[in-house]
Amino acid sequence: MLNSFFDKYIFTNNLKYTHNNFYLVNIPFLIVPVEVITSAVEVPDAELHKKIYEVIKKNVKSDLMRQFDIDFGLNKEKALELLTTFFTASGWGKIQMIDLDFNAKRAILLVENSPVAAALKGKVSWPVDAMLRGIFAGIFSNVFGIDVDCVESECAALNSPNCKFIIKPQSEFDLSTKEVRDQLVFE
Repeated sequence: MLNSFFDKYIFTNNLKYTHNNFYLVNIPFLIVPVEVITSAVEVPDAELHKKIYEVIKKNVKSDLMRQFDIDFGLNKEKALELLTTFFTASGWGKIQMIDLDFNAKRAILLVENSPVAAALKGKVSWPVDAMLRGIFAGIFSNVFGIDVDCVESECAALNSPNCKFIIKPQSEFDLSTKEVRDQLVFE
């Protein structure tokens, strides 16, 4: 038994290992050591982290959401549940939606036990989950139907109990704060 999420796909023959690659409902994915990811985000370069964030956000918005073939117009809550369950089951930590406002186009997510933050705890002085920020910004840009950004306001690598992500339109962030300036590319 892998976990209850992936076990369902194994049982229905929708999780496959073919030609030395994993596929979940025909979407290719990898299993990688955390160090592969931390090696990119432990570099003390805010511009690099912004580029990682932007590239992942763009890809998730366009390609990954198309591959998942999720229609956010019909049942946004159910689609978000599928995606948070997928990323939780894939080992990114326990992802919890603690606030969601479709009208205001805002969300707050909490990630408990982020393996990236745990691996870098005490080794960095900045929030480290640039990849998750990009994933969340891409997903919620699709959900909300407008471009939104994501800032990690608390990080377990910086001794917070969990990682906390604020998602909303860029114009609603306080651009005068270092935390926001270090994480977002301004239009």
